Amino acid sequence: MSNSNENPDKEFSDLLDNFIQAELANIDDEKEKNRTMLDEPEPKPLAPNASKAEVVDSLELSEQKLYNAYCDFTNTITQIATDKNLTPPTFHISPENLYPKYTQSLGCIINVDVLQGWDILFEAYPEEVGKIAPNASDEELLDFAEDCTDEILQMAVVSYVEILFEIEGCEIAFEKRFLEFEHRKIEEEILNEHRLRAEIAQKYIQKIQKKQFPINAERLVNNYFKVAEKDPEGSFEALCNNPAIFAPIEVDKIKPRFFGLIKPSPLSGMVMNSKIGEFLRKLKI
Repeated sequence: MSNSNENPDKEFSDLLDNFIQAELANIDDEKEKNRTMLDEPEPKPLAPNASKAEVVDSLELSEQKLYNAYCDFTNTITQIATDKNLTPPTFHISPENLYPKYTQSLGCIINVDVLQGWDILFEAYPEEVGKIAPNASDEELLDFAEDCTDEILQMAVVSYVEILFEIEGCEIAFEKRFLEFEHRKIEEEILNEHRLRAEIAQKYIQKIQKKQFPINAERLVNNYFKVAEKDPEGSFEALCNNPAIFAPIEVDKIKPRFFGLIKPSPLSGMVMNSKIGEFLRKLKI
């Protein structure tokens, strides 16, 4: 049974903080999954005793900009809370969290911290902040900040807009990395398919050449594979019924029969065409 003297706001804040700490503990796993999925090299580890400034310098430019905007916002919120005798929120993002790359889970945690910051703004500036439409666009927020006479409130709103802009930039960067990975993957699949087809084609060529048929085996197989890309079943039937479609029968290479007395003729070519087709129908690789 809960104590009636407990502060509900404090209890909720503790639950929220515990939840976010658990999410932060899973960030490294998410980064590793992203790195593995996108087939990216393992990042260089940060120095054990690196200062915050050194960690920030190690971030990619998009992550640096996001962290700087986040710091501008959270520092401003903390100052406002102190000036107005309000309890400053607990903010959760460190530069180490953003190394080596931003993740969508980090974006969710940043959004939670931002909402805590806006709670302070509503408490500290109820009249001024109440004039901002709930669905205000970036341009409207910047217009509000430009007309604002309180410099610290102005800084809070401007840095908030910067966070939105930089998160979008990080999201776009992730999508770009993902699309580049997909492009590489497709290229590799096409190359592997091309190599496999070339290997299979070579095996067919060798089998046909071994039978010493009067036909250009390389031309026959290569032309067949080109047509088979568009019509596999139809091209195979054509290959077996009339291989001369893909490469002409070289009648002059047909050996004469009966000790050279019967010279090859067009009819000999037709017979050989049928013989080659039957061989190809039964050919297995």
